Amino acid sequence: MPFRDAWLLVGGLLILAGMAAEQPVLGALGVAVLVLGGVSRGWSRRLFDRLVFTHGLSERRAFAGEKVNLAVTVDNRKLIPLPWFEWRVGVAESLPVEREQLAASAVPGLSFIVRKGALGWYRRQRWQFTLNPGQRGYHQVGPASLRSADLLGAFPRKLDQEDTEHLVVFPRVFSLEDLGLPADRPFGERRGGERIYEDPLRIAGLREYRPGDPLRRIDWKATARHGDLQSRVYEPSAQQQLYLLVNIDTMLHAWEGYLRDELERVVSAAASIATWAAGQRAAVGLLANGAFPDADRPIRLPPSRSLDQLTRVLEALAVIQPLTMGDLAGAIERERGKLPAGSTIVVVASLVPEPLTAALARLHDAGHHVALVATSRRALEGVPAGVIVRDVSRALERLEALA
Repeated sequence: MPFRDAWLLVGGLLILAGMAAEQPVLGALGVAVLVLGGVSRGWSRRLFDRLVFTHGLSERRAFAGEKVNLAVTVDNRKLIPLPWFEWRVGVAESLPVEREQLAASAVPGLSFIVRKGALGWYRRQRWQFTLNPGQRGYHQVGPASLRSADLLGAFPRKLDQEDTEHLVVFPRVFSLEDLGLPADRPFGERRGGERIYEDPLRIAGLREYRPGDPLRRIDWKATARHGDLQSRVYEPSAQQQLYLLVNIDTMLHAWEGYLRDELERVVSAAASIATWAAGQRAAVGLLANGAFPDADRPIRLPPSRSLDQLTRVLEALAVIQPLTMGDLAGAIERERGKLPAGSTIVVVASLVPEPLTAALARLHDAGHHVALVATSRRALEGVPAGVIVRDVSRALERLEALA
């Protein structure tokens, strides 16, 4: 029976035995057991009082190849020391730690940074580790745990921290010239030159309601004042809009798995186009047949020119996984009524199955300016008439060979 489970019983029995046998030494030994057990038990209960155990990343976003620091701190703010401790911090296996031998974990895809030592009263110890992410993704750091015990090690305790944080590693971004695309008009001329559209954020005035006006155009407050339906009149806008539609599928059927290299090419091409479009001050949007991590929400970002829109797009592309939420054709059909008029629609895909081909044809017939960026030669088969095609497969292969 372990000492921590029997110290009261053992000490009491020794005292009684010493009294019965009239052996003071035996009784004193029983008292010593009780005292040591009580001190050790009290020490153990206070081990984590006023103790701060933290870990944190220096950055939450990075590009592949950029170094990110991970700091771990144990701060003992009391008189009772930690005779020994062992802490563990989980790190995704896809996130290399420089000059560190990681411990295995029972959780798939996770390893542990481990440190052991001792910490005196009112002492603080800090460790710095360098993470070197080599691939895009949503990389987990945590959970963490800290183990310690009293001086005898009879009453160990453990402090668990289940919270996790994540490092978002952006996909590789190339210039359009590197992809073999012209930087001035990569997706051809727009029909009819620069078309003018109404800007729903800029109201120019009011007019009487006309049959066919959408409900969102009606100004209900003005209608109440006039007694007749009043529609808003918006100022014109020549803002360029680019909507990226990303097909995550690299095989015709989900049960066939996926082609990792082709998926990475799709994501990199989409990130490169989004970066170029943001530099042109275009409103950039994103639609992909995937979901955000730990959410049942599809990847959809309406077009916007806000300063942080490019960051949101790159983050969404960074977290793309091979698991999809249906095919892209279905996502397009659900989104078709929300597609902004006059936008350039750029589909990035390594595979264009028949349903997607039909969806692209419908977009073109509806008057949208549609372009296909093919990251694989397979995507060039069955492209509908009127859709501009840009083949970047060879350029991406060349860039991968140079990396």
